[in-house]
Amino acid sequence: MCKVAILENYSLFCSGIRSVLEESGEYTIVFESKTINEFIDELKTQKPDVIIIDIIHCLDEGISSIKKIRRKTSRIPILLVLSTDYSDYFEEYIGLGVNGFIFNDAGSGMLVNAIKTVQSGDDHFPPRVWQLLKSYLRTKKASATFEDRNILTNRELTILKLFCKGYTYKEIGAKLNISPRTVESHKKNIQTKLSVRSTAEMIEFAYQNSLQ
Repeated sequence: MCKVAILENYSLFCSGIRSVLEESGEYTIVFESKTINEFIDELKTQKPDVIIIDIIHCLDEGISSIKKIRRKTSRIPILLVLSTDYSDYFEEYIGLGVNGFIFNDAGSGMLVNAIKTVQSGDDHFPPRVWQLLKSYLRTKKASATFEDRNILTNRELTILKLFCKGYTYKEIGAKLNISPRTVESHKKNIQTKLSVRSTAEMIEFAYQNSLQ
């Protein structure tokens, strides 16, 4: 049984999440908190498998809450519920260690699938996330240059392009007939070669330099 903790300050939202998870029979909500301070207190005694944050009803787009949670635990996957209005913050959320997004208009099946994905250790970023992130990044002033794309091997370039399309480690592995662990190894090599630290920075670099 997967243990879920929820941070939100809108009761109807939480009621909807609870009903979906309880109906599936695979999840239990270990605690719900309306403030970040209450949530941090609960984390001292409860150890959820997945954390869900309702960003839409958080102050400062949830940035400070995510930072506080990540200071408390870096291992528990975080899934954000948000809308397309938050696309300007996607890059920052990913940089803070968020493991997945789900849009507030998604169905119950998509929610359950998103929780399963992040619980298993994969990221859950739907293709729409990368489309919105691409539009946002293209409006930013390009600050990096990539004069020699041969710095990446053909396999690394293929994997980079698949990440840009929103594929997960497992999906890339299946597509290329390699293990998710091998995909992760390639991704680390790509980040080292491009001098980037996160998935968001890697994707940003790819779009700025037409590698996607």
